Amino acid sequence: MRPLQRPAHLRLAGLLIGVFMAIAAGGAIADRYHSNPWLLSWIPPTCCVTNDCCWEVSEDDLRPIDGNRWEVLATGQIVTRTDWTPDGKFYRCACDLSGGKWIKHQGANTRCIFVPLRAAGF
Repeated sequence: MRPLQRPAHLRLAGLLIGVFMAIAAGGAIADRYHSNPWLLSWIPPTCCVTNDCCWEVSEDDLRPIDGNRWEVLATGQIVTRTDWTPDGKFYRCACDLSGGKWIKHQGANTRCIFVPLRAAGF
């Protein structure tokens, strides 16, 4: 005897509700760990956006190497541009794990950089 299955539209509705709840919960958790929640709306979580690991930097903190690669002057790292910024400013996401906590500092490992489109020379 086959177990009863819910109709496809009910399974889809359940899946969508679950995805929505996961996104809402993730956003609520992230909001508690960042002083600028606006950054959470466009910087991917893989960039260590929680714990204030992403912050605005001066254009002078980065040196363009070529179209997509930039040198982070504080560390000497060469990093591929992660994406364009929506507000025309420069951002760097950098933090190191220390004592079980993510710590933001100038010498930290850069995970992502975001530059304005104007910096590409377009």
